[in-house]
Amino acid sequence: MNTDRIKLFVGVDPNGCDAESQMVLEYTAKKNSSIPVDITWMQHSNDPKSHWHGWSSETWATPFSGFRWGIPSACGYEGQAIYMDSDMIILGDLAELWYNEWNDNAIIQMKGDWRTCVAKWHCARAKTVLPQIEDIKKVSTAHQQLFTGLQHNPGLTQVFDRQWNNFDGENDKLSDIKILHYTDMSSQMHLSRAIERLSKEGRKHWYDGDIRTHRRGDVQKLFDTMYEEALKEGYTPQMYYDLDDLVDYKKESQAGYRSNNGFDVTKGE
Repeated sequence: MNTDRIKLFVGVDPNGCDAESQMVLEYTAKKNSSIPVDITWMQHSNDPKSHWHGWSSETWATPFSGFRWGIPSACGYEGQAIYMDSDMIILGDLAELWYNEWNDNAIIQMKGDWRTCVAKWHCARAKTVLPQIEDIKKVSTAHQQLFTGLQHNPGLTQVFDRQWNNFDGENDKLSDIKILHYTDMSSQMHLSRAIERLSKEGRKHWYDGDIRTHRRGDVQKLFDTMYEEALKEGYTPQMYYDLDDLVDYKKESQAGYRSNNGFDVTKGE
């Protein structure tokens, strides 16, 4: 199953709201991987031929929550693929995760507390478990239902090192983290840049909850450093969206949002 190129699927907003995070993810993934990384941006599409066209998403917390369940189908139910949200800084070598061996029954590898925001799919095995892709696409709550199904069938899952999905630094040193997931939507480090850029374009960000300062200054500094490095390497936010092809979609409001990463920034640690 192992190949010399990593298939990486990343969930993003289709209209460039996540462009700064996309820059940092792509730059750090390719910078730190010892083998080539091919990225597929999973986003709502106006193109009827796109695998990501026509998904019902009104109950999703993000513009891409349910797309992870479409990865095995997108791969033709062959080989394996890595999924992650766009709000990631890749600090380890993705080849290590890519070549992490499978047990006999698992269809998905993930963090041990039922978090699939970084996950590796065994696409062939998933075909025997997941519903038909058209059935997944037409029901927005399929995301929650399929996740609950995994919880009821733990034999289908396999746990990897939690540092492949570290939540906002947790209580760890940055040098120990393999993927830093700045998962608290209220304190995501790209928001200030994205909101300023979108405002100049007469648009708003999809996140409509309160915005707070990240609880760890070193995490914010890391993002800022990687962002500036990406700029110097030729990455720009405008690479990731087309103002002439914006997509209308629905999602759940995040008004009143509170972090579910274990660190409530409204209460302190």
